[in-house]
Amino acid sequence: MVSRWTAVDRVEQGALPTMFVQAVIVGTVLTIGAIACSGLYIGMTADPKTGAPIVALVPWMAVSVLIAVVFTYIVGFALLWCAEAFTTHMREPFKPWAYAVVGLIGYAIWGLFVMGSTMNSLDQAVNGVVLANADMIALTFNYAVLGFIAMLIAKWYAPKLAVRRTAAIVLFVVQIVLAVLGIIVAVMLFGQIAAAA
Repeated sequence: MVSRWTAVDRVEQGALPTMFVQAVIVGTVLTIGAIACSGLYIGMTADPKTGAPIVALVPWMAVSVLIAVVFTYIVGFALLWCAEAFTTHMREPFKPWAYAVVGLIGYAIWGLFVMGSTMNSLDQAVNGVVLANADMIALTFNYAVLGFIAMLIAKWYAPKLAVRRTAAIVLFVVQIVLAVLGIIVAVMLFGQIAAAA
């Protein structure tokens, strides 16, 4: 850990800041996870009578990615800082696993409250129901696993990606572009629901 809170930790001169690269890795893993799990999430909010989804898959992917990216660059930075502070005196082989546990807890809570609320907002407005307890547990577990994997990989691979500046910046830009698309889709989606109400 760096000696002053204003100092920036880098693996070598000219490399990107380590914590920024860790966040890029976390964002990349969570973005891939959000895209991969969008079908599962949309199935949870299907009409209970007909089984029809309330939203098309691609728009829902955009909203899921937005939620993942917002977590990464707001809450995720705080969790990375906490993990770094928590593991300062820990032996090196255990540090990635401690990071992973922090990610598991943080992203599970985010999934339960933020993604759960988003899904319930849509489901309540369209179907008049909210997610069942089993669905909320499955959602939270899914987010916990993704958070664990994302923070573990971030700790392991940040030094390698930090020296590959172009790759890291491209991954970051892709996440931001997908998040902006997610904002546009979310505004359109909730705007339609508000207009129909």
